[in-house]
Amino acid sequence: PDDAGRTTATTMAMATMMRCGVHAVRGGAARRRRGGAVDARAGAEASSATTTSSFGAVDGMSAETCEGLKRALAEDLTHLFDAKGIDAALYASDVSFTDPLTKYDSFAGYKFNIDMLREVFKPTYTMHDIYQTGPWEISTRWTMVMGLPAFPFMWKPTLTFTGLSIMGIDPETTKVKTHVDTWDSIENQKHLSPEGVAEVLKQIFDFSQTPALETPGYTVMKKFADYEVRKYDSYLVAETGPGVDVREMKDGAPTKMDPQAAGQSFNSLAGYIFGKANEGGAKMEMTTPVFTNSGRMQFVLSKDKYESVDKLPASTSAAVELKEESGGMFIAKKFSGIATDEAANDVEKQLRKFAARDGLQTSGPAALAQYNDPFTNPLLRRNEIIIPVSNFEM
Repeated sequence: PDDAGRTTATTMAMATMMRCGVHAVRGGAARRRRGGAVDARAGAEASSATTTSSFGAVDGMSAETCEGLKRALAEDLTHLFDAKGIDAALYASDVSFTDPLTKYDSFAGYKFNIDMLREVFKPTYTMHDIYQTGPWEISTRWTMVMGLPAFPFMWKPTLTFTGLSIMGIDPETTKVKTHVDTWDSIENQKHLSPEGVAEVLKQIFDFSQTPALETPGYTVMKKFADYEVRKYDSYLVAETGPGVDVREMKDGAPTKMDPQAAGQSFNSLAGYIFGKANEGGAKMEMTTPVFTNSGRMQFVLSKDKYESVDKLPASTSAAVELKEESGGMFIAKKFSGIATDEAANDVEKQLRKFAARDGLQTSGPAALAQYNDPFTNPLLRRNEIIIPVSNFEM
């Protein structure tokens, strides 16, 4: 384009950003496809920085309208799956809704789908962001986690989806006229996408078991076909190992401990939580997972009960250190079976390859998380490799 064309495009983009807080710059790495969804509107989110130049400052919604709609929709979506439900006044009676598996052409159908999900799957919905992506378009970033009924799904699978909702606004009524959902875990976003069906079935028939024990809290920020990006809350641990400071360990260090060291570390930590090596002899509740890395092992401690390190029973063993992990952003990949050195290292290599492909910078060593006791059928075990990352952006 010539200089005049570039100047016009720049001016329009700046006017749009000033008019309604458009998230026009989100970080190049964050906009990569990263093995996930291609949005139904040809990459609405991924290309938001470059398409803002086409938002007509005159033709699009005003700043006041935009901010009002964002506030109203953000509030409304907090009731997506609760008893109050969404507000019909915000939606056109003939609003069209499409996602990779369902399609409706009325508010009644749209509402039916929401009610069905609430009653059958008991979903939890987390909205991470809401922003303008077109002259009359507002989009949201979200995570949804659903459970399935105990019968016939006796293994109690959990389904997790992350994605983008693209809502087209009617300029005359300022109501939502169209609503398109995309999923990060698939490429083909069209209605009745075979890839979407396969993704649902893959998650349903994941037989790995997570014990009903306290575990570090996290939110799946993006779930791709290959791996997840998670935001972990802080959590308490009892840690032991042969004097290796994890902060000094390098990326690529073995995730599994030497068997003899692992046995010694396990016994030291078990002594602490079972009351043999803590002041007062307090016996603690079991938690999950057990984290291991070359040179260290960690048992998670109940933050619900103890809240902070200074409220934990003091260790009477020089081998056991009590600490709080700060949480943060991690990439994670699950695998079942026996977590041998070879299996854990193979998964770590895959995860690092995905991170490099998607422009994510790993910022520490990998850890192996094992959720089940040794008596659990290997086919039902939940094992994971997690690696911290420093540059993830939505």
